[in-house]
Amino acid sequence: MSLLTSPFADRAQRVRDAVARHAANAVAAWQGGAGFGVLLRSQQADGGFGEAVTSAQHTLSLCVVNAPGIAEGSTQLVVGGQACRVTGAVVPDASGWATFPIVFTGAAGA
Repeated sequence: MSLLTSPFADRAQRVRDAVARHAANAVAAWQGGAGFGVLLRSQQADGGFGEAVTSAQHTLSLCVVNAPGIAEGSTQLVVGGQACRVTGAVVPDASGWATFPIVFTGAAGA
């Protein structure tokens, strides 16, 4: 059976790589490894007190093949040279991509 699925697995990986190359707006590294493309979205969030309190919310999308074992609470992810912590569940879709919230921990180049 693996002979039948192997060509499709290769094609699927090429599609994931192409999406990462063309849509990525940031580079991440997992556990000190090689960099790979990710989609980073940031927005200002109302802290519940109107304009008096706001905070930045960051959402990251990546192909989990590039970060095996990544999970909520992980701290071995560096995005754009800044260490961060995964603050939500990492649940990949059928294509192997997951979108989850992160917070930057302030340690550059960690």
